[in-house]
Amino acid sequence: MINLRFLFITLAVILAAGCGYHLVGYGSSLPAHIKTIAIPTFKNSSIEPNIHRDATDSIRQAFISDGRLKLIDVKRADLIIKGTLINYQLQPVSFSAQDTVDEYIIRLGVQIEAYDRIKKRILVKQEFNTQWDYRVTSSVIDSESAKHTALIEAYNDLADRLVSIIIEKF
Repeated sequence: MINLRFLFITLAVILAAGCGYHLVGYGSSLPAHIKTIAIPTFKNSSIEPNIHRDATDSIRQAFISDGRLKLIDVKRADLIIKGTLINYQLQPVSFSAQDTVDEYIIRLGVQIEAYDRIKKRILVKQEFNTQWDYRVTSSVIDSESAKHTALIEAYNDLADRLVSIIIEKF
């Protein structure tokens, strides 16, 4: 009975190991020669000034937190991610009985290019879009704070998706 149980457990472990399952944060789909990354400040072709800096910072932080690539300067990096913030929209989506805006959606779009400096080829060239909503109140300070929080959430969503696409091809 014990040998049969041991055989079943061993077989289950072997099958699970071969199914392609892996934990996020471990392993990589990147070529083995890519160990370092550089992320210069993104360009901004949107109508909103300076938000490209915060978007870039969120993306850098996501790669630092992931830990599989070391963030270094452009001159020495194996992989360079360049980006342009191409879209910023602030769109009202719900209104009060007094016809004032109750809720907005912030839409962001970035164009990303990941360049393998060692092999001199583009690994990823893709547009990423996200949106986040927030509610406004009669307090301007609270409404601006909600907008800022929504922007941070949108940046973090873009950053997490970019890490996933670049490192895991998922």
